[in-house]
Amino acid sequence: MPSIHKFLAIETSTSPGSVAAGILPSHHAEKPGSRRFENFLVQESQLPKEGGQGRNLMPTLVATVESAGWSLNKVDLVVVATGPGPFTGLRVGVTTAKALAWTNGCSLVGISTASCLATQAVAECGSCDQVEVIFDAGRGELYVATASQPIDNLIWQISKGTIRKPADWRKTLAPDSLVTGPGLAMQHDVIHELNDNPGTLKLPPAQAWQPYVRTLLCIGLAAVEKGITTPPAELAPTYLRASYAEDRSRT
Repeated sequence: MPSIHKFLAIETSTSPGSVAAGILPSHHAEKPGSRRFENFLVQESQLPKEGGQGRNLMPTLVATVESAGWSLNKVDLVVVATGPGPFTGLRVGVTTAKALAWTNGCSLVGISTASCLATQAVAECGSCDQVEVIFDAGRGELYVATASQPIDNLIWQISKGTIRKPADWRKTLAPDSLVTGPGLAMQHDVIHELNDNPGTLKLPPAQAWQPYVRTLLCIGLAAVEKGITTPPAELAPTYLRASYAEDRSRT
């Protein structure tokens, strides 16, 4: 695996987003099987709620790594959430991650936000082979994806997302389904009923419906340990919807 000492994570698939920076002790590279990555997160910052991710991401990154005791030109690994997420914020995060990887010649790992959320759901609710992950797609609709656990229990396999009406999606849920994601906070009668009366469905606590940058970072570090990285030219975001310009061009 590449030599990783200083690392950072970028999560802008949700609003306002967050970043994290950390350092792996050099002696730890000798014992990859014993890693407890979460112990090495030295600084975590939420982006300001005002001003937009495009304006706030880079200053927040710079301040975070400086608080951790180093600078952006020293980073060995960048882990970034690849969505699904809204167009502007997600594009800013992914583009920044690619630029840092290219500029520093460092390793890059893109992790699906749905994979991050599935990991958190299982941590809260217990082992499960599949997790239904939902996002608020706007216009009263949901973006729905299914996370299926791979054999190595590292990175979930994520189905192609679909846009669904909440009522139609609810009818397809099997008993005992594990459901998570920001869509559970959507202001819709079906979602309110699901939260108030989940029945045989399993829902993690509300705080786990949003991706933790710490979870993102731990998955990314574990991926690198197994030799899984993402070439910057191949890193692509997954959007909840096409951009307004793309939508207009199709009409």
